[in-house]
Amino acid sequence: MLSPASLSAALTVAGLLLGLSSCGGAAPPIGEDAPATSTGTVLSITDGDTLRLDLDGEELAVRLIGIDTPEVYPEVECFGPEAEALLADLAPVGTLLRVEYDLDPRDPYDRELLYLYTADGTFVNLELVARGAAEAVLFEPNDRYWDELRAAERAAQDARRGLWAQC
Repeated sequence: MLSPASLSAALTVAGLLLGLSSCGGAAPPIGEDAPATSTGTVLSITDGDTLRLDLDGEELAVRLIGIDTPEVYPEVECFGPEAEALLADLAPVGTLLRVEYDLDPRDPYDRELLYLYTADGTFVNLELVARGAAEAVLFEPNDRYWDELRAAERAAQDARRGLWAQC
């Protein structure tokens, strides 16, 4: 029989391994440590990491935190259209999304910086990285999910998904 300390260590390792293996859009924490969230409706998709949301009756430009997708404007970059199409597939116009802020709520272009989640709990930012449509990019101080985003990027690179195979 395992001692309490050994059992605790084994459960910790198992939890870490489970967390690292679930890069496909895990839901955020729930409980006392859960960040404040609200909901917004998708109005339009600008590119793979930018969209417009109706948030509490206000139309806002939104930049997804922690990721960067290839551009579609002013020049089309490799995998830019595919990244834009994937965001449109994950969050079609009219979709209600749960939104979550990190420490810095806006970028220098006055866009809201958000993590986005679908009704089924898919973490949109993470899903774009996991499918190889985006790179994980750290924009401090917004680093709440940096470890998860970076792990998803490594897995996408190793599996040669999306832009990692085509660009």
